[in-house]
Amino acid sequence: MMKVISVFTLLMSVSFTANAQLSEINKFEIARSDGSSIDYYIRKDAPIIHSNTILMVLQGSDCNSILHIDSVDDLKLAWPGADLLLIEKYAITSELAYSKNNERQDCPMDYLKTDSLDQRVSDIFQVIKEVDATGSYDYFLMIGGSEGAVVANIVASRTDLIDATASFNGGGRWFLDDVIHSIKYGKPDTAALKAEIEGFTGMANHLITNTELEMVISGHGSRWWRSTLQLDQLKQLAKVKSPMLILQSEQDQSVSVTSADKMIDSLINSGQKNISYQKYPNLDHSFRNAAGESKLADVVKDIRQWFSAVAVGFE
Repeated sequence: MMKVISVFTLLMSVSFTANAQLSEINKFEIARSDGSSIDYYIRKDAPIIHSNTILMVLQGSDCNSILHIDSVDDLKLAWPGADLLLIEKYAITSELAYSKNNERQDCPMDYLKTDSLDQRVSDIFQVIKEVDATGSYDYFLMIGGSEGAVVANIVASRTDLIDATASFNGGGRWFLDDVIHSIKYGKPDTAALKAEIEGFTGMANHLITNTELEMVISGHGSRWWRSTLQLDQLKQLAKVKSPMLILQSEQDQSVSVTSADKMIDSLINSGQKNISYQKYPNLDHSFRNAAGESKLADVVKDIRQWFSAVAVGFE
């Protein structure tokens, strides 16, 4: 059963018009079948105005609380009038301080043991079914970036509750291709590089074939690695029926643009009409240009324009 924990007002304000309005966040807990709890939040940036639309923003692969990720405020502007739905990952709460360190020492052990694509998708479905049951919203929008893009793609492939999805820099069909791209990025083609790639490929195969093996590599546990390495993202996207916008930076150092292009081409050639594809030639995985300047705001404007084009009744 969903439990409301608290309601509080942020000291920060977000401006939609000339007048900034205080944001109100409702925090909820919902129990998983294993007895643990999912923390999630519904943020209302205009509490006195009812919105019939809720926007869910999914974070990437970092071990951080979704409440402490600054880009959420930018992504929220993809549909400013919507309420905002944010879901914590397994064993993470807002008490965990923000860190840019991908291998932070204080990352909860339960997170490292349990986090995976499957776990995130399961949590999301549990939450959105609970939110939908309240009858407060007619429309659900979704945005995810990096790993959050992959999770968004899976969710969109398994439900008709999501009315439109924007996912960015989620890579191609196979995660292994993305990791190899990341290993090779900016490095000369040497014997050492070849050995590094072979070493990772061997490790990946070892993890997949030895399902009882438990280890933490680059800030992720075995379940996470197995779920990402075994996912066929093309197969997931082929099942999506609702409108979807896929965005990809061409200077992405973390995922393979070539693999993403091939995946999209395959979908288009198969006759899939609901997917739009937009690329950004001079931006990296975080939507920064060569000078290090963030262009996320421009990307968000594109997402908003696309949402507007597919919107039917969104507020």
